[in-house]
Amino acid sequence: MSQGPGSVSAPGSVAPLMRTTGVRIPRILLPSAGIDMARWAVVACDQFTSEPEYWEKVERHVGDAPSAFRIVLPELYLEHPGDIPVDRRIEAINQSMDRYLASGVFRDMGPGIVVLDRRTCYHPSRVGVVLAIHLDDYEYVPGAGGLVRATEGTVLERIPPRLRIRKDAALEIPHVQLLVDDPGRTAIEPLLRMCRSGDFPVAYTAELFPDGGQATGWFVPFADSAGKGSAAIAGFLRALSRLASFHESGFLFAVGDGNHSLATAKTHWEALKAAGAPDGHPASMAMVEVVNLHDPGLEFEAIHRIVFGAGLQALREALESVCGECGCGLHFRSFQEPGRAVRYSAGCDPDVQAIPMTDGQAALVMIFRDPPHPMAVGSLQILLDAVARRIPVRIDYIHGEETLLRLCGPQATGFFLPRPAKSGLFGAVARDGVLPRKSFSMGEACEKRYYVESRRIVATDAETGGHGHG
Repeated sequence: MSQGPGSVSAPGSVAPLMRTTGVRIPRILLPSAGIDMARWAVVACDQFTSEPEYWEKVERHVGDAPSAFRIVLPELYLEHPGDIPVDRRIEAINQSMDRYLASGVFRDMGPGIVVLDRRTCYHPSRVGVVLAIHLDDYEYVPGAGGLVRATEGTVLERIPPRLRIRKDAALEIPHVQLLVDDPGRTAIEPLLRMCRSGDFPVAYTAELFPDGGQATGWFVPFADSAGKGSAAIAGFLRALSRLASFHESGFLFAVGDGNHSLATAKTHWEALKAAGAPDGHPASMAMVEVVNLHDPGLEFEAIHRIVFGAGLQALREALESVCGECGCGLHFRSFQEPGRAVRYSAGCDPDVQAIPMTDGQAALVMIFRDPPHPMAVGSLQILLDAVARRIPVRIDYIHGEETLLRLCGPQATGFFLPRPAKSGLFGAVARDGVLPRKSFSMGEACEKRYYVESRRIVATDAETGGHGHG
């Protein structure tokens, strides 16, 4: 493994564990002392995609201060760039990365991992570990094996615009979160106990604007003089290698958030590899946060749907037309307001797929006699995709019932989906390949990962044998 900005050579006792688990140790960059962390940290770019006012609020808050906001592209602007074309936004991102690297905005922590304790607006603690995985170990093709697997279908059309951002970027600043199935809490939680006991220093504390709670990060060095960091990392990797999901199906990490970002990173690496880049190239890896599926601070939430460009009754007619052709036996019940429709669907037999839909005033509940998919979210997505091929509508994915209701209107119809159970996630992915697109969310929008840590993904010729990039 390279000693460059991507990863470091591992001591003999750790190297086999890294090969087994697919984990790599990144060289982590954090904001320098004196950087206002409350203005540096911003929420994942794939949130609030139908709420430009949120990102306008963030921009006002950030002002001229160094901020992750300047080196990411909120996905809202991919479809709604406003007065600034996407290419100019990407150019500005690359310029900000170069300026931050040259002006001392970052401190180089060296090789290691970051242990996170995140207080959110709903939970006092959620624990994670920031590390890197090798992209050769990640697969997003349904049914493909691999240590790291997508949990939802990957929309290939979403990769090219994201690739435009990554291919010339000097830095990676990730919002990808991977899950491990560790009911005994044997891997991540012992690291947190060591950090809380003072074995490793607090690297940062960040208040997360506007309502994201707080994040505390401890840096665990890979090579310290006492060997405490490498021993802790070895213990963490050893615990991962013993997990049942790994031994039963060769499956260690499930992508919880950021699958399209990870797929973009893999696409970029595959292109570099085809051009002759060596395995040690920093772009051969992706930095991620790993979270335990069984962390009590992690809740699965539904990702609701909203359809812009069609009112409630027009969309009902379009859905009936689609269902008439596929034979799913869809019928509707009418309600005078959304709350009654939601309560009715919640009281239905769990085997019945009942999905409320509303324009914010009146409401309907869709009920299937012969649903086209075993999961309600799958059945709805199949129908909405079919509708979108017939009439000019736009589908968006919304976190939170209150937000969904706020966005509904005469030409904006929202669909409420049930909260999914997280206990069967690994078994379902191992058995079925992937779940339907946007099946679940790891918490509400305000609980999503905030950008703090970053690393270089540009390699010099000396580090890659003449295969630099960027």
